[in-house]
Amino acid sequence: MGKLTSEKYAAASQHKSNLRNIRGIFAAEGMTISKSTRSNLDRIASGQTSYQQVLTELRMKHEKRN
Repeated sequence: MGKLTSEKYAAASQHKSNLRNIRGIFAAEGMTISKSTRSNLDRIASGQTSYQQVLTELRMKHEKRN
């Protein structure tokens, strides 16, 4: 396994661990994380988008509802 591949694997593994921790924290408070939230976190972690872009998308989505 090359260095870049092992770095990607480590980042993916860390993301999964972080997501489990977030789910655990939410569960302790009696809350759940939606599939769309998990999808957004995956998009951010993979570099497909930035958190700023996700926030912009969410603001636009909620503005349309009002």
